[in-house]
Amino acid sequence: MRAISRYAYLNTRVSGMAAQLLSDHGVDDLIGKADCQDDRVLQAAGLGGWAPEKSTDAGLPLEQQLIASLLADFAILVRALTGAPRRFFIYWACRFELRNLKAIVRGKMAGQPAAEIRRQLVDMGPYGRLPVDELLDTQDVAELLRRLEHTPFSAVAREARRIYEERRELFAMDAAVDRRYYAGLIEQVHSLDRGDRQQLDRLVGDIIDRTNLLWLLRYRFSYRLPPAQTYYLLIPAGDRLQGPLLQQLSRLETIEEVIMRLPQPFAGQLAGVTTAADATLILERNSWRMAETILRSRAFNLARVFAYLVLRGKLLRQLRAVVKGRRLSLAPDLIRWAAGLAASGPM
Repeated sequence: MRAISRYAYLNTRVSGMAAQLLSDHGVDDLIGKADCQDDRVLQAAGLGGWAPEKSTDAGLPLEQQLIASLLADFAILVRALTGAPRRFFIYWACRFELRNLKAIVRGKMAGQPAAEIRRQLVDMGPYGRLPVDELLDTQDVAELLRRLEHTPFSAVAREARRIYEERRELFAMDAAVDRRYYAGLIEQVHSLDRGDRQQLDRLVGDIIDRTNLLWLLRYRFSYRLPPAQTYYLLIPAGDRLQGPLLQQLSRLETIEEVIMRLPQPFAGQLAGVTTAADATLILERNSWRMAETILRSRAFNLARVFAYLVLRGKLLRQLRAVVKGRRLSLAPDLIRWAAGLAASGPM
């Protein structure tokens, strides 16, 4: 009863927002209509009337607007929270600040002017903690990472700085930042009360397992990284996929061997898969189904809020695929695959 009264307003807001989510059938309908214009697609994201900025890369302003739409929903929901639950969701939104950090690092390495880098960033509003102006004012990546060590991103900065000093590779730094982010997400879940963790453990654990498995397949079989480096870049904790198993999987030589050694439900879900791209789609769709089940639950818990944000993010990614696919005159089947609506890519 206490949980119901504590989160009654929050769950009412989530239920109202969830009712506005466009279904996969609705997204497929947008793809199938030959006369469907960008405006109609963007209205499905709550962005009706938005006009693309004049840019050499029209995808950048579109992506920024879609993320801003998600952050607007996040801001409404997080206002109803206090304490550890609020800190958890603010940490979740930190993923977009890390996107900004990566854009600044890339820009510095490419020698881009500060104004050009700034145009690529997402406005975090009152939830932004990254000292953007200070970082843009640095001379190089080494100075940027040193300054970052005196911010709430100190753990990320130390890891990224060590990688940068050893290898000076953008990929390795990006991977280190992502790894640290997900490790922190697990820590945030563990800081919640047992009641607040109900179902949230399951959903976050599934996301961590899926991310680790997809990274393992990508690093080993797309990027051809050695087993030790692959294992090092994985998130150090998971649900069904723990460290010793991940270490064993990292040593295998083919995707098929990895799938054969996986526990259920992953082995069954990925049976017959031969590419990392198809594995990505299958695992994402199963995570989305879990989020949909939790969102439709009548239970009053934080997992419903998180499930909504996961599915809202999924929808915005689908709409981005539809808009970009139409601009590039791609075949509908290819757009469906990019939007996660098809079982595998077109032959």
